[in-house]
Amino acid sequence: MFVRSSLLPALALLGPLLLAGCRQDKDPQPDPCAAAQANPLSFRFLENYGTPTPDTAYAKQDITFEGPGAPYTSYEWRVGNDARVFTDRQFSLYFYEKDAGDYRVRLIARRPPNTKCFPNDDGVDTLTKVLSLVPRSFRKGPIYGKFQGSTTDAPRDTFTIRIFQGLDPYNVGSPIQYDFLRNLSRGCQSPYFTLGLTWRAIQFNYGRNDFSCLTESGIGYLTTRDSIRVDYSQFENDRSLKRINRVFRGKRVR
Repeated sequence: MFVRSSLLPALALLGPLLLAGCRQDKDPQPDPCAAAQANPLSFRFLENYGTPTPDTAYAKQDITFEGPGAPYTSYEWRVGNDARVFTDRQFSLYFYEKDAGDYRVRLIARRPPNTKCFPNDDGVDTLTKVLSLVPRSFRKGPIYGKFQGSTTDAPRDTFTIRIFQGLDPYNVGSPIQYDFLRNLSRGCQSPYFTLGLTWRAIQFNYGRNDFSCLTESGIGYLTTRDSIRVDYSQFENDRSLKRINRVFRGKRVR
């Protein structure tokens, strides 16, 4: 069959449009259930300073148990052999040094059923984790170490901070070990024992402007096994009463 030449330009334009329409009709529609989970329940453990820890913490501190928010509407917690049932989304328990050990933590939480994606869903989810509490005498928490990084306001100005144990510089001969944070901010070498420490976190408040320190105060915690974030404030300089906020992010180098 022959096509008149006057129709050829129109057909040439129409062809791509027809092909595009066919391709569009054949594109699969997104599945609204693709990202849905039959049991999306999660919860986490928080140490003294409100910092998260996946599964291990020191004893002799408050541990907070934190469940998820919406769509969950009710909670039933059981911790170890404790006969009590805790029904708040978040609550805290104090563990003494003698309480070191493993604790099975179970959460049963309720939410509106998702029967559109899971026909047999009853809206009741259960999750169990084990929390290991370590005695304070076990001084090998992952928070100790050297971390190289920078503050978010000066990302190219890298330096290394150190979290470690050492002897009292004012009581020579004493066998007592204390926890130290050095070089935050850069050059700060305060020997004072104002560092609180948990398994994965530190809290500090240097009370004097000396030893190249600017009265730093803040909280640091491990975001992964080998990454640290420290949120702190300090005086602008050694003559100022204005405080500035900074965030240090670093990677473990030892």
